[in-house]
Amino acid sequence: MKMEHLLNVKELAGIKLIAGAGGRFRDAKLIGMIEAPDIESYLFPGQLLVTTGYHYYQHIDRLKELIEKMAAVGCAGLGIKANRYFKKIPERIIQLANTLNFPLLLTPAAEPLSQTVSSLIKVVLQSDALKLSRVIEQNQQLSQLALNNTKFNIVLDQCAVYLNHDIVLLDSHFRVCYANRHIWDQREIISDNLRKNNQVDYLSLDKETNVACGKRQLHVMPLMVMYPENKSFIGIFDLATLTSTQQLQLQQIQNIISLMNSRTDVRKEDAGHQRNEFFSNVLAGRIRGDLTDRQPNEFNIDLNQPCYCALLGLRPAKSGVLLFLNQAEQIRRLSDWFIEEYGIAATSFIFQQQLILIISGSQNPEHFLKALALFLKKSLGDRYLLKIGLSHAKLPVDQLPALYQEATEAYTLAEQSDTVLQRFRPKEVSELLQLIPKNEAQSFIDEILGPLLQLKNPQETTDLLKTLRLYLYNHQQINLVANQLFIHRNTVVYRLKKTAAILNIDLKDSDVAQRLLIALLLHGKTVN
Repeated sequence: MKMEHLLNVKELAGIKLIAGAGGRFRDAKLIGMIEAPDIESYLFPGQLLVTTGYHYYQHIDRLKELIEKMAAVGCAGLGIKANRYFKKIPERIIQLANTLNFPLLLTPAAEPLSQTVSSLIKVVLQSDALKLSRVIEQNQQLSQLALNNTKFNIVLDQCAVYLNHDIVLLDSHFRVCYANRHIWDQREIISDNLRKNNQVDYLSLDKETNVACGKRQLHVMPLMVMYPENKSFIGIFDLATLTSTQQLQLQQIQNIISLMNSRTDVRKEDAGHQRNEFFSNVLAGRIRGDLTDRQPNEFNIDLNQPCYCALLGLRPAKSGVLLFLNQAEQIRRLSDWFIEEYGIAATSFIFQQQLILIISGSQNPEHFLKALALFLKKSLGDRYLLKIGLSHAKLPVDQLPALYQEATEAYTLAEQSDTVLQRFRPKEVSELLQLIPKNEAQSFIDEILGPLLQLKNPQETTDLLKTLRLYLYNHQQINLVANQLFIHRNTVVYRLKKTAAILNIDLKDSDVAQRLLIALLLHGKTVN
C-alpha cells in the first residue's frame, strides 16, 4: 500500500508525516516495531517500522544511520512516538529524511504504540485483501475474454487499463503483432525501433529484460510457447519498480496472453503439416499440372515460376549422439524463422524425415543456403553435422520430382564429403558416353567409322580422323581446321572428300554429322 494512501485512511488520522514527503509513493508491505537496537540487520524493502525512540533519543547518530540504511534498502518509512522520548525531532534528522525522500512519521502520543502498530497492520491487510480481490476479478475477466476468442487488441486494451501502461504483443522477430488502442497506430514505428536499435538475440531470449524503444523503455516478458522456435513476448512500456500487486497482475496477464497465443502456435504447426501433405503429394505424382488452385494459402513463392530444390539433413557429429524423430520438424521451424526474418522467397516441408526447401528462382540459392547453414549450426550446436544437397536446375514446382532427384543425388555427395553444401552437377558428354556399355559403344563405332578404321595405312587413318574431328568441332569451318593442323586449305578439302567417299556419306547432312561426332567421341574414349 502506498504511503500516500496509508496516511489518508481515516483510522490513521493521528499519524502525521513530518518529513520525507518525496517518498510518499513508497510501498508499505509489512508493519513492524523496533524493540532492539540491532534492527539494521533485519531490514528489507517495504518495511514500515515504528519506535518509541528509546534506543535513539540519546544517540542521534544511531537514528541517522538507521534512516540512511532504511532508505537505501527500500523501506517504506519510520514512525516515532510523539512526546515519549523525543519531545522534538532534531532538525538534522528532518533534513536528512527530506534529502533521502524517506517518510518520517509521528505517531499519536496518547495511543499505545502496540495499538498504532495494530491499526497500521489492519489497514495494510485490508488494502492487500482488496487488491487481491481486484486482481482475481481482473483475471476472471481476462480469462473469459480468452475463452470467448476475443481479439488480441481488445484484450490488450483491457490489460493496459489494469496496468495503467501501454502494452504490445511481439512475435519471435520482435515485431509488434498487436497493441492497445493508445499506441495502435505506432506499431510499425515501435517494430522498427526494436529491431534496428537493440542488439537483442530475440530468438534465444528466455527471460525478462528491458530494452530501449525510442525515448521509452519496454519491459519484455517471454510467453509460454509450444516450441522455442515460435517465441512470442509481451512488452509493457515505462514499467518502473513493481508493487507485489502489479507483479501478480503481470503474471496473470502473461498466463492469459500465453493461453491465447497458443492458438497461433497451433495454426503455424497446422500450416506446416498442410505443406508437408501438399508437397508430398506433388512428389508422389498425385497432384499434377497447374498447382495454383490447389496450393495451401500461405506460400512465399509463386509455384508456377522456376524454383530450386534443396534437401537438408542431420547426422551425428560423433558416436553416442542420437537423432530424434522430431529433429526434422525443429529444423523446419528454425528455417521458417530464418526465411521470415530475412524475407527470403522460399518455403519448406518435411518429406521422409528430411527438410525440403523450395527456393524461388529469383534468389541466389547457394548464398541463402550457406547463410542458413551458419544459422542452424549456431542454433543446433556442435552435436550434429548439417548436410545440404541443391538442385542444379530451376523448374516450376509441378516438376518437383525431377528437382528433388537432383537434390537427393547432390545430398548423397555432400554426405560423402567434408563440405556442408553440394550442388548437383550435370554430367559432361564424356561422362554420359561412359555410361554406354562397351560392346554397344564398339558396335556403334564400327558401324559409323568402320571403313575408315580398317585402312591399311595407320597414319592415313589418324590424319583423316583428326581432320574430321576438327571439321565437326569447328562447325565445318575449313579455314579454322587448316590453321589448327598447319596444312593448306586444299589439303583439308581433299581429306574430307576422301573420308566422305570411304564412309559413303554426305558431310553436309546434320544427322550424319551428329552421328559422326558421337562415334568420334566414343572412339576417343575407347583408344584412351
